[in-house]
Amino acid sequence: MALKSNKRGSLLVIVAPLLTAGLMAALWSLDFVRELENVTLDHRFRARAASDPPPHPRIALLGIGDASLRAEGRWEEWSREIHAVFTERLTHRPPKVLAFDFFFSEESRVAPEGDVRFADALAAHLAPITGMNIALNDAGIDSAPPPQEYYLGGKTLPLPRVRGDLDALLGGNTANLPIPRIAESAFTGVVNCPASRIDNMRREIPLVARLGDRVYPSFVLQILIQLEETTPDAVDVVLGEAITLPKKDGGRWIIPIDRRGFMAINYRDTDRFVMSDYILVSELLDAVGAGDAWPAGLPPLTDQIVIVGQAAEGLQDLGPTPYHSLDPLFRVQATALDNILRSDYLRRVPMAPLLGGWLLLAWLTLLPLRRAPVVLEIAIPALVTAAYVGLAFSLFRSHSLSLPLVLPVAGFLLLHTGVIVDRLLAELREKRYIKGVFRSYVSPDVVHQILESGETPKLGGERVEITVLFSDIQGFSTFSEQLAPESLVELMVEYLSEMTDIVIDQGGTLDKYIGDAIDVMFGAPLPLADHAARAVYSAIMMQRKQVELREKWQALGKSELVRGMRTRIGLNSGPAVVGNMGSQRRFNYTMMGDNVNLGARCESGAKAYGVYTMITGDTYEATRAVRDDITYRFLDRIVVKGRTLPVEVYEVIEQTSRIAHATLECIDLYAAATELYLQRDWDGAGRAFTRSAALEPLQPGPDIATNPSLVMADRCRAFQLDPPGDDWNGVHIMSEK
Repeated sequence: MALKSNKRGSLLVIVAPLLTAGLMAALWSLDFVRELENVTLDHRFRARAASDPPPHPRIALLGIGDASLRAEGRWEEWSREIHAVFTERLTHRPPKVLAFDFFFSEESRVAPEGDVRFADALAAHLAPITGMNIALNDAGIDSAPPPQEYYLGGKTLPLPRVRGDLDALLGGNTANLPIPRIAESAFTGVVNCPASRIDNMRREIPLVARLGDRVYPSFVLQILIQLEETTPDAVDVVLGEAITLPKKDGGRWIIPIDRRGFMAINYRDTDRFVMSDYILVSELLDAVGAGDAWPAGLPPLTDQIVIVGQAAEGLQDLGPTPYHSLDPLFRVQATALDNILRSDYLRRVPMAPLLGGWLLLAWLTLLPLRRAPVVLEIAIPALVTAAYVGLAFSLFRSHSLSLPLVLPVAGFLLLHTGVIVDRLLAELREKRYIKGVFRSYVSPDVVHQILESGETPKLGGERVEITVLFSDIQGFSTFSEQLAPESLVELMVEYLSEMTDIVIDQGGTLDKYIGDAIDVMFGAPLPLADHAARAVYSAIMMQRKQVELREKWQALGKSELVRGMRTRIGLNSGPAVVGNMGSQRRFNYTMMGDNVNLGARCESGAKAYGVYTMITGDTYEATRAVRDDITYRFLDRIVVKGRTLPVEVYEVIEQTSRIAHATLECIDLYAAATELYLQRDWDGAGRAFTRSAALEPLQPGPDIATNPSLVMADRCRAFQLDPPGDDWNGVHIMSEK
């Protein structure tokens, strides 16, 4: 838009970012915002998967997959003898930690003796671990304390050194606890890992959880405690900061957690973990002696962290991860453990510094764009946003640093969109003001031009090359006489709308309506190199639309007069004066000149030849220079009333591909007859025109008076009776406008 918008005050540039930043701060802690942000994290996880490092070498995963189920039957029917046998076989390849991601919360109904054997086998290991699941109510926490028997007993002790709001912890008052025999033989860790309410994805894991008024370690934290051979009283938990526990080598683990005791999972491609089949490994342990080499391709077990979990798709312990729609969930536990062992934590940028940087960037982009074109106001924020997103992906890949995307991007785009809308509204207000000022003494068309150009209107025009198109309904006075005013108005609205749409779509400029007549120019105010071709094609489309309208009106049962409506069109190309013309008080953007008048004469002159689209030689030549898919017929060389110089005129037939064979034959016969006519062979030409008349697509009838062949045949007969003088040059003098 050429009209400059009003200057926006500095107040808007300063206050708008502050208000947007305040809104972002208010939304920052909302759950749905965090969930949306996590979805963007999933994309970043997948984008860096190819460069993910291998998992920690001490983690070995054994999955109960399809092969295990085929070997031992349905999971529900498994005896704990199977786990006992596996655990016993590990004695000659003892892992540092043996962790089962199962509850073992009920006595075995299949083989109760298996519980005893399994418990004894677990007790023989240094650090066996099983799982427990805390039952959460709708609120996440029960208010009443549990009965004493629900507290976990056996080897597992609560964490005594926990600082923070315990009510914020994931917790409940009941749990699926291991049966006492197993609880006395193995440590227990909480396996709860809540999924997102939006997509069921697990993106964070609790490292501590509350059962009643006691806090217990998670499955992952229990593995770490046993790996370092420490005790719960050596674990220091500060909610909202970190979990700290000693290493055997004298160092300390410092694990970041939020106020709820959750650690964000820094997902690496879960397929990195080599997961071996549980039963296969159990059988190999039996087959491969203690002194024999362990098979290549299988993870070592000695002094490792061995985690056993469900992996078959038919089992329940599967869920989505950023990499798979169904992933064994014990690989999620393994991923969290891998994050800790490699200190590969997901780090998030705090809100305060991010909002500070966001505000600075917002002001730096708003200030220089205040007077920039709208396209730059759109492009620059889009480029800055793309750069920020690219930076977020890059930092995530290289440093596991999570730059928030949802609120910063949404806020930035919202801010700039609001400023752009404010600018556009200001321009709209200015447009309305100008319309209100000028409407009383200039035409609406000129007001529109003022708004587009930003210039003060003045009288005058310029000489430009254009093609003019004039159209008129044949016998319109009859329509006015026979149709009721309301019906006539309805008919003309439909007709003029259809025809105007065609010329506008082709780049024409509507000059004016005069009753049923339409005056159009092509090539002004915007220059068009192919203005003639556009005008000719518009005429073709208008005649096609006229046929469609006649068919429609016939189907609607309109009168014979309406069904027979036909439109005559005249075109001419050449220089003309176009611009604002009229009086000092009121003027229109219009066209003037001899070539304009000639175009109008072509429209009226078409009637004399019985054609409905007639163009001058200049339009014919200009159109053929840019497109060759239209067929024309040379009609005559004429001198229109009011002019002295002759002009060639042509009929526009149609696009060549749409013309019937008989019509093409008629055109050829007509051209041959014209040659005889110009040679003054009146008799031969008359006979030839008579033959072409039989093939004319338009034959005399109720709404067709004549056609070119009949007109020329009559003229040949007249010349036979009264030949023209020797100075005749083939030019026909038109006696009517």
